[in-house]
Amino acid sequence: MDNIIIERMKEEDIQQVAKILIDSWKIAYKDIIDETFLRNLNLEEKIEKLKQEYKVKEYTIARNKDTNEIVGVTRFGKRLDELDRFTEYDGEIYALYVKPGLLRKKIGSKLLLYAKEKLKEQGNHKMIIWCLKENQPSRMFYEGMGGILLGEKMRNIGGKDYPLVGYGYEI
Repeated sequence: MDNIIIERMKEEDIQQVAKILIDSWKIAYKDIIDETFLRNLNLEEKIEKLKQEYKVKEYTIARNKDTNEIVGVTRFGKRLDELDRFTEYDGEIYALYVKPGLLRKKIGSKLLLYAKEKLKEQGNHKMIIWCLKENQPSRMFYEGMGGILLGEKMRNIGGKDYPLVGYGYEI
């Protein structure tokens, strides 16, 4: 999609972003994360959480400039978890989601490259992104974008532990 602009999320974008996040989880993590947990994801709760977060946690969106529709979202910055063994990775992409139905249209690539460039501008040298180990489409995407598989860690989601894999990038 050549008609994509990348910009910081504004308050009026919160509802669209919340819907992308909820829908993405329900589709991408089906048969990976507990079905009851996914079924109970609540759009109104996500909207309220984003209203609280968006001023202090910078979300970046991909917008179709022709339709004004938000088609992807990412959040990135300094490493959140510096307790693992990948201490040389100083930047991190915390989240990267493309609106369901719009995969394979280069939106995720544009968001990842944008985050990589911004992290470099912020003085980072390497970045890491974590994804669910069983999420093969995301893993293939990160590998296709040049990510090097670094290792695993566990994450608790809804009271259950799931293995994550980390991909590293030079920036």
